[in-house]
Amino acid sequence: MSIVTDTPQTEMTLNESIQPWSAKATLGLTLLLFILYFIISIISLGIGAGIEAASSGVDLENAQALGTKISQRLALDGDFNAINYLVTALCLSPLIFYFAKRRKATTAAAYLGFDKIPSKATFINFNIAIVGYFVFSYFASKALGIKTPQSMIDIYNTTDYLLLLLVAVVIAAPIFEELIFRGFLFKGLEKSPLGVVATIIITSILFTLIHAGQYDLTILVVLFPLAIILGLSRYRSGGIYLPIYLHFINNLYSSVDMYLFMN
Repeated sequence: MSIVTDTPQTEMTLNESIQPWSAKATLGLTLLLFILYFIISIISLGIGAGIEAASSGVDLENAQALGTKISQRLALDGDFNAINYLVTALCLSPLIFYFAKRRKATTAAAYLGFDKIPSKATFINFNIAIVGYFVFSYFASKALGIKTPQSMIDIYNTTDYLLLLLVAVVIAAPIFEELIFRGFLFKGLEKSPLGVVATIIITSILFTLIHAGQYDLTILVVLFPLAIILGLSRYRSGGIYLPIYLHFINNLYSSVDMYLFMN
């Protein structure tokens, strides 16, 4: 009978298997998520344009030109953007949980921050912080002469199903984006040599940059402090619930403000 004992090499392998993803691997997998997001959006745009072109009864010679025009219109269509975002979030969210589960450091839910609820004091403090941010953004927008982006006006003007758009913006976006930035990305970077401060800064910069396609530089400057607040709330609460809640409050506030502006 032989007795199997763990060698130092075996112990090292086991320790590596239960650690969170490294900073390099975390950033690489996050980049993969962004690439997949782009691919799914392009496919959705192509399908949408193809369906509309086919329903118009055009011949093959004119289908490509018409498809290009339809794609350009769909890119600023509120209903299409809402459906596209919901489809993409539903496709990629399970993949984020899969990445988290692969490390076996803990459960996927705990890896992403769903295991801790913020204390009452932390919850109150960050509610005050988000109100302070709204005051800051109001006066900063006035000082910088920031106007409502035309792309956002087009999206709200072209939606026939406002509730669907609100579900995408107010509910789906906070959950999906926080899963990526204050969930998967935050966990991997925080446990790396980068530390907490660098993690909050890096996740905040990346969060701000993904909105560059929607907003100009002045709006991004105003958006960055919100990203910092979300990162701090993730660290102080120890979980992802508070960032999701604050993100929800911000998007709800922005949507109501947009609705009042449009009417």
